[in-house]
Amino acid sequence: MRLAVKLVRIVVLGIVIVLVVDGYVSLKRERDLSETDMHHAIRVLGSTIRQLVVERWHTVGRARAWKVIADANQADPSIVIRWVWLDAPGGDPCAPRVPYNGLEPVIQGQDVSFTERDENGQACFYSYFAIAGEEQRPGAIEVREPLSKLDQLARGAFVRIVGLTGLLVLLSGCAALLLGVRLIGRPLDQVVQKMRRVGTGDFAGPLLLYGHGELDELAAGLNTMCEQLDEARAKVRSETEARIAALEQLRHEDRLKTLGRLASGMAHELGTPLNVISGYAGMIAGGSLSSQETAESAQTIKAQSERIANTIRRILDFARQRPGQRTPVDLRQLVRQTLDLMAPLAQKQNVKLALADGGDTAVVRADVEQIRQVVLNLTTNAVQAMPWGGNVEVAIGPAAFHPPAGQTDPGRRHVCISVRDEGEGISAENLNHIFEPFFTTKGPGQGTGLGLAIAEGIIREHGGWISVESTLGKGSWFCVYLPREEETCRHES
Repeated sequence: MRLAVKLVRIVVLGIVIVLVVDGYVSLKRERDLSETDMHHAIRVLGSTIRQLVVERWHTVGRARAWKVIADANQADPSIVIRWVWLDAPGGDPCAPRVPYNGLEPVIQGQDVSFTERDENGQACFYSYFAIAGEEQRPGAIEVREPLSKLDQLARGAFVRIVGLTGLLVLLSGCAALLLGVRLIGRPLDQVVQKMRRVGTGDFAGPLLLYGHGELDELAAGLNTMCEQLDEARAKVRSETEARIAALEQLRHEDRLKTLGRLASGMAHELGTPLNVISGYAGMIAGGSLSSQETAESAQTIKAQSERIANTIRRILDFARQRPGQRTPVDLRQLVRQTLDLMAPLAQKQNVKLALADGGDTAVVRADVEQIRQVVLNLTTNAVQAMPWGGNVEVAIGPAAFHPPAGQTDPGRRHVCISVRDEGEGISAENLNHIFEPFFTTKGPGQGTGLGLAIAEGIIREHGGWISVESTLGKGSWFCVYLPREEETCRHES
């Protein structure tokens, strides 16, 4: 609507300028024409009276000649006609009203006209028509006509032009406003409302602007664009959902693969309590135990059963596929639980897992199972990198780091989970490819090359990154950086 008002203002202003200029030109032209007509009429009048005066002067005398001038004054009182002697001194009734210095041409026999102010200060038009009087004394007929007539004509023309200009401005302004609102304002308001809905993601409801020329074409193009955007959004949503589903499936398969590695270690972890349960159960069944010993044996069986149940529950929790949910997580507690889950596999490989105790809590906002999967992948790789046994050190806490360009806020605090092993290490040529999907240096059946790629994707989704340092024959050092949660963790991992 504002654009329509601006257009109306511009149109009305243009019309006003044109009418004002035309009115000024017309007024000036009309005044000039009126003045020209007045001059012509006075010349005709003066020439006629001069001819009559000269004829009467020569035939019947000066008195009768001057009577012609007196009779002429009776015809139009606004025009004053006098006989003047050009050499009459000031104050003489027959002295000219115009200064003598301007009457030299009249003395020489020429007709002269002047615009001068009379004794009342009124502008008048004076015309002098030379006549040779008695004894060749220079005389003339003076015709005076006030210019008030021109002023009246000019005022009338001015009032007429102003009234006409005002009427035209009013009519054109109303017409421009109505047409601007209908043809421009309302259609543009509909276009703006449509664009606002598009900005909020609402592509429904076509924009209909019938009979508005280019605006109709704009509406058709906008509708086509919205349809294409809606189709593109649906396609992107479908592809994103498919990608997320595939990614979750890969992560789940990676968890199942890790679970398979843990299975052999769990056999030993579960075998020991099962043997204890079997032994105590046999002793109870033999009936050789006292009532107190039977009760103690039952308590032992219950404790070992709970140990088995807790182990199986941790395995099931890790293997279960469920939607991600980010909550404040204490990384120290999470890593400790994960290392407990890895302990049987590490013992089977003759590897010792150690968690460096930094003292304070390290809280991040993350998905518990996804971060657990990352720690399991890194720890499993560290254990497999030491077939002859060794030490794996896991540390948690703040650390100096050099983030990748554009991947983190330099002013934000981060928490580092580092996994250091004493294994075979990674060559420099393979170090740049370890996060690529399906890249692996392990033998057939030992890995798919997805573990580190999935771990790197999980950490990147959490706003962090993974760095690695490795030396052949000395081991590798993986560092996982996650943005720190400023609030204290209020929930257990």
